[in-house]
Amino acid sequence: MGKAETEVDPEKKLRLYLLAERFLDRSAILFERAGYLRKRNEVLRSVEKVKQKREFMLSLREVLSTPSIASSTSSISAPAPTHEEAVGLERFEQAYVQANLLIRPKEINVGEDLGLEIKLVNTGKKPASLVKVEQILPAGFEPVAKPDYCRFEDAYVDMKGKKLNPLKTEEIRLVLRSFDKGTFAIKPRIVYVDATGHQMFCELEPVTINVSEVILPDRITTGYRDLDNLLLGGIPRNYAAILTSPSCDERDLLIERFLETGAKQGEVTFYVTIDASGVRTFVEDFQSNFYLIICNPRANEIIKNLPNVFKLKGVENLTNISIALSSAFRRLDKSLSNSRRACIEIISDVLLQHHAVQTRRWLTGLIPDLRSKGFTTLAVMNPQMHPPQEVHAILDLFEGEISIYEKETKEGLQKFLKIKKMYNQRYLESELPLRKERLEG
Repeated sequence: MGKAETEVDPEKKLRLYLLAERFLDRSAILFERAGYLRKRNEVLRSVEKVKQKREFMLSLREVLSTPSIASSTSSISAPAPTHEEAVGLERFEQAYVQANLLIRPKEINVGEDLGLEIKLVNTGKKPASLVKVEQILPAGFEPVAKPDYCRFEDAYVDMKGKKLNPLKTEEIRLVLRSFDKGTFAIKPRIVYVDATGHQMFCELEPVTINVSEVILPDRITTGYRDLDNLLLGGIPRNYAAILTSPSCDERDLLIERFLETGAKQGEVTFYVTIDASGVRTFVEDFQSNFYLIICNPRANEIIKNLPNVFKLKGVENLTNISIALSSAFRRLDKSLSNSRRACIEIISDVLLQHHAVQTRRWLTGLIPDLRSKGFTTLAVMNPQMHPPQEVHAILDLFEGEISIYEKETKEGLQKFLKIKKMYNQRYLESELPLRKERLEG
């Protein structure tokens, strides 16, 4: 800073101001890490002063850089000023990119957004072409937002050769999200090319991020950790939530995980469906706590007779379904865990057969009945099979709504999961990209 004040050469003076600004930025980060917030604020005020002086020098340079034909001093001889050459300035003859990484906050919960800001400055005399930012995406993190001219490729950000002129700055603002807990180190490396075509690197100081998991009391795990993180531990106990989803593998896997988790944890688990092909093992291995109500005219061909299996010919008679559930209730082992869960996967079939009024009437009795017996309920409906008014008539009955949907991204059509509502409960509103490998793992 002192050398910049006394420097005579405007170009070198400007570069020294840039260096001072960078080092002060770095000092502010170190003071913040050490907990010296007052010192950090003092340094930030100094940064602003240096920035103002640097911008003044930049505007002054532009004013003074007039064409040579405008004035000529070739006939005037003047003594040349003498000054010392600053050590290390040779590196500035070509492009020379320097950078700072700012991350706030550094302590986040699973599913929350993490904001990153990379400040780049070209302190050299020649332009730089920005190639990419490497090692910016730790394992388990998903990109959420980026500048329009960039794109994420695996674990790096492609800068697409963006030009950074001498003494100019560029800010790259990114938003990341993690659905894994743990401690992660972010150590970006800027890759750029100078005017001669040489590839150059700018290594940034590593920053450590802590991602914590929040689990609220009285939550029933869904069996899918990423969804549980959005729900802050799982579906609230005794809640009735509905999963809206088109027919897809991800929906089926999520239902399977919900049922498998309940069965293996010794919870009373009810499954009402028209297709039991994916749960034969649960029905046979967990006869004391897994109950299947199958509504299919070919039920005898699908699954064998067992004490925990109730077979119906279809969904035409809602009273018969209620009677089958009541029979299953009476067989419950009172010594089993108080946690109970039910998956009602016939909502779309019932709605097609009976339409909104009759289906609402049936659910209005079923949902409170399950709650009174200690069940946490996950119903399933395909909204693409019904008119919007009928879909809304059913959604209105449930306290929670979890949605699986598709949308177009730059990588193509992708599936996402989001909590639409969870009445009077805390949850994360983040959008979760669905990955079959994570559901299967």
